[in-house]
Amino acid sequence: MALSPGTSRFVAAMVAAQVLTQIGAFTLPALLPTYMERWSLSGTEAGWLIGVFFAAYVPAVPVLLALTDRVPSRRIYLVGTGATALAHLGFALLADGFWSGLAFRALAGIGWAGAYMPGLKAIADPLTGTAQTRAVSWHAAGVGFAGSFSFLLAGILDGLAGSEAAFLFGGLCATGAFVI
Repeated sequence: MALSPGTSRFVAAMVAAQVLTQIGAFTLPALLPTYMERWSLSGTEAGWLIGVFFAAYVPAVPVLLALTDRVPSRRIYLVGTGATALAHLGFALLADGFWSGLAFRALAGIGWAGAYMPGLKAIADPLTGTAQTRAVSWHAAGVGFAGSFSFLLAGILDGLAGSEAAFLFGGLCATGAFVI
């Protein structure tokens, strides 16, 4: 059974927004050697910059997901995409060392928490049956694609215009998701 045109547009918009939100998620892991050298980071500090993303994500997920029972999922999703955009743009434009980088990476983790599961809930809740199953599958595929593509894209943008360009692009993509 095919999805109705209205449902297809809704699913396509949500998947596109999710891809745009996630496209910068792994920019720092891809460019970590550059930042280790630029900021004279120790291995421990580099590990913290990567780990704080997940350390912020894990406690934020249950809080933000629970809020979707009281607040429309799309509003939580907007908080997540907005935080993601601010985190990437801030990392590109303002981060100048370990501590500022750590703050923006933590914000990125919170943004991911506000976008991934609430986005999944936003796409699944209004649908039923086959439409819901297909939408959830497309959502999961979009997240996987964007995560893996972010490594490649970060390397390409770093080579063409510098590491800040990779973070700027991720921030602009997340801003596009917010608009969608």
